[in-house]
Order: sequence, then structure tokens, then C-alpha cells
Amino acid sequence: MTPKRIVSTVSALTAIWLVAVAATAHAQDSALPAGFKTQPLLKSGQTRDKQPIAYPKTDKPEIISVIGVIEPGGRTPLHEHPVPTYVYILEGEVELQSHGGQPHQYKAGEAYIEALTHQHQLFNKGNVPAKALVLFVGEEGKPTTVTAK
Repeated sequence: MTPKRIVSTVSALTAIWLVAVAATAHAQDSALPAGFKTQPLLKSGQTRDKQPIAYPKTDKPEIISVIGVIEPGGRTPLHEHPVPTYVYILEGEVELQSHGGQPHQYKAGEAYIEALTHQHQLFNKGNVPAKALVLFVGEEGKPTTVTAK
């Protein structure tokens, strides 16, 4: 085979490979059945305070999810999380006050990953109950939340 023929063959194979990769990626994107859609909420390798997410190193992983409700004028206790914690505001609006940080507002439809081992509180300064879905990535038998003393 001549050098020109080798280059031509390699170029053709590369083009075919690129088309196949693109077609596979498109097929994966459109693999959802008709009538089903997804809406990305959050994708991050960091907490809201720009810390890297650190998963527990354990043989007993556990995921816990809760829905927290804060009544108008209510608040959570001052607390922190020793495990990665995902928060999605389902209804209403909350104000997150973090020890040493500026207050931040989160409203229905917004999500964040809580800072690890950093004291904070959520306040509902609105007129309707605020609901949040909270997902903890922890370890069986270990606390997901530590209340300040």
C-alpha cells in the first residue's frame, strides 16, 4: 500500500469513526421515550461555598431524603452537615444564613449543595410555608446533621 493510500484509508476510517461517535451520542440524547422530558437542576463537583464534594469512604453507604417544612417566620436550628447534602426548594422561599457569610435567597425550583461542616440556618421570611427536599449522602449509623451547641 502506498503512503498516499494509507493516509487516505486512515482519513476515511477516522471520518467513519467520528460519524459513529456523533450518531451514538445523538442516540443517547434522544433515548428518552416520547412524552418524557428531563430538566437539569444542578450539576457540580463543588458545594455552594466552592468546596470539593467529598463522599464518605465507607462499606455502609446510605442515602437519606427528607422533606423539610419551614412555616412563615420559622427557621431551622443552627447546624452543619458532615456529609454531602443536596437541597431543592419545592415551595416558597428561604434565606440561607451561613456562619461568616452573606445571606443567600433560594426560591422554589432552585437547588444547591450545602457546604460541608459549615454552620448555617434556613429562615422563612415569607408569608407561605417553604418546603425543601433534602438528600444526604452518608453512612449507615452516622449522623447527617449536627446541631450547634
